[in-house]
Amino acid sequence: MKKNIPVVTVDGPSGVGKSTLTYAISRKLKWNFLESGYMYRITAFFIIKHNLSLNKKIISKLKYLEFNFKIINKKLKIFFYDIDISNKIHSQEISMMASKIARLPYIREWLLYKQRSYKKHPGLITNGRDMGTIVFPEAMLKIFLKTKFKERLKRRFIDLQNRGFKINLNILHKELKKRDYQDKNRIICPLKPAKDAIIINSTNMNIEQTIKISMQYIYQKLKIFNNIL
Repeated sequence: MKKNIPVVTVDGPSGVGKSTLTYAISRKLKWNFLESGYMYRITAFFIIKHNLSLNKKIISKLKYLEFNFKIINKKLKIFFYDIDISNKIHSQEISMMASKIARLPYIREWLLYKQRSYKKHPGLITNGRDMGTIVFPEAMLKIFLKTKFKERLKRRFIDLQNRGFKINLNILHKELKKRDYQDKNRIICPLKPAKDAIIINSTNMNIEQTIKISMQYIYQKLKIFNNIL
């Protein structure tokens, strides 16, 4: 039964290292993983590619959207049908559209079912902005990852450069601020820690330290979870 499947959620804003932490935990535990934010980015890519209007009729178009995630050479690859769009969905245009459609209840409802379908044995590690508050409120452990804005801006800048994007730091600064504002102030499912979330501030941590402390919390919770079953 699905209620017997452990789930760990990692929520937080852009640039805190959610994805890297998720993959690391997934590899260590050999669990399924879900990049919920990429679902919004893929949907945004589909909308922009086909120049779709953002009204309720869009749902009839989205049913034709096909995508999947694959780990290739220890890197996440996102396939739109059979096309690798891993780098394309990281453009600022896609980021802003993803944030925009995240405020639309009919798109969130459409994606909610898809997100929950990833809960499979032996367990699920997932990241996003409302994984612990809305999508998996029953999660065994909820982590909220936070980092000071300057550090997040730096990480995002380096990540985009490594993906081959030419980035203006001042423009990125403004767009990241705007994205933060939209995520925190949207009426539907705003970005915030779940009431029972563990807050981890990774500003002064490297990724190995963040993984280590996260795994400590997970092993503690797994011991309790397995004793309850």
